[in-house]
Amino acid sequence: MASARTQCPECDASSVVDLQDILYSVRVDFFRCRSCLCWWMVPKSADEPATRIVLGETASASSEKTG
Repeated sequence: MASARTQCPECDASSVVDLQDILYSVRVDFFRCRSCLCWWMVPKSADEPATRIVLGETASASSEKTG
């Protein structure tokens, strides 16, 4: 299994951006995929588990407001 630090857990692309210079946490490191724009975090000094970060509203929440 590839590391979540080098491969996107959503689309398996290897175009991962390490965001440690932008976002800081004592417990996790943050990453973003250039291909699918997924954001995730991984515990410090670990390769997994990757926890996806959802920014904004989900598709179902925005459709409830318009419907």
